Amino acid sequence: MKWQSLALLLLLATAAVLPTRAEDDAEVDSDEDDEDEERAVLLIRRVVADERPLEGKQTTVTISIYNAGKATATDITATDRPWPETFAVEGDLSAKFDRIPEGSSVQFSYKVASKEKGFHQHPPTFVTYTPGEDEAQQSASSSILAFRTFTIIESIAAKALELGSTVTGGNFNSVQDWQRLALIAGVAGVALLAWRSYGSVTESNRNRRRAKALAALGELEKDK
Repeated sequence: MKWQSLALLLLLATAAVLPTRAEDDAEVDSDEDDEDEERAVLLIRRVVADERPLEGKQTTVTISIYNAGKATATDITATDRPWPETFAVEGDLSAKFDRIPEGSSVQFSYKVASKEKGFHQHPPTFVTYTPGEDEAQQSASSSILAFRTFTIIESIAAKALELGSTVTGGNFNSVQDWQRLALIAGVAGVALLAWRSYGSVTESNRNRRRAKALAALGELEKDK
């Protein structure tokens, strides 16, 4: 009986201790998560200034670096890849910053000019930084920069399409839409011209018949 009582006391003591240890572990995990979250996290965005860059004309490429984390980023280096020979580049493709506080951003820019029209893709911007004290260096990158360069004629045509879409309430948005409209207008114009020609011929015949009738009536009056 004494052994049974002793075993029961040990079981109760174990049950009382285990939840306490589980809660301690949870608190430790929470602290570790908080430590992990107190780091800098850099987001990189790269854009071309012009909506429709023109062939042979400079446009500005801007790289913005935003700290979305909960600590100051330090020792930041941003580097863009060299552009192909079909582009003329003016300015530095890299930049260094001592620090970016949380919730803050920095940026740098340079200019490019495409020597030919067409669609272009440029590799991501690569950034290295220290996310916090006693932290190893981290890296981040932007997305691929994809854009198209236009000739002056293509740019004017695109602007005309935008204006046409606005004027027509979005009913004509492409060259094909305007081609269909031109075809319908052409058919309607031909039909209108044919109707007018028919009316003109009919009126001319009517006038001739009237003139003949008047002439015949005049001859009859002369005979009287």
